[in-house]
Amino acid sequence: MDNKEELNVSTKNRFTALMLCWFLGFFGVHRLYAGKLGSGFLMIYGTIVSTLVLIVCAPIGYMCFITMLALVANDFAVIAFGQFKDCYGKQMSSDDLYR
Repeated sequence: MDNKEELNVSTKNRFTALMLCWFLGFFGVHRLYAGKLGSGFLMIYGTIVSTLVLIVCAPIGYMCFITMLALVANDFAVIAFGQFKDCYGKQMSSDDLYR
């Protein structure tokens, strides 16, 4: 890999981001891992609000959870296909576990 391609590759591991999205996706941990703090905290906030709304009004709460599920599923697909970028716009395409 030449220097130009190496500059466009993030130091973050794509497999790690994929596993974080699978297990903790509703809390936006995969976005926090990638350095996307704003959207990561918004996902945490959305999950908390969805839970509170679910307690008050079940149908609206379920719709909120379905919306959060759609966001997580989209992020999972984007990470799985190698198109997810970190906060600097670099591809997270490094899948080697031993760096």
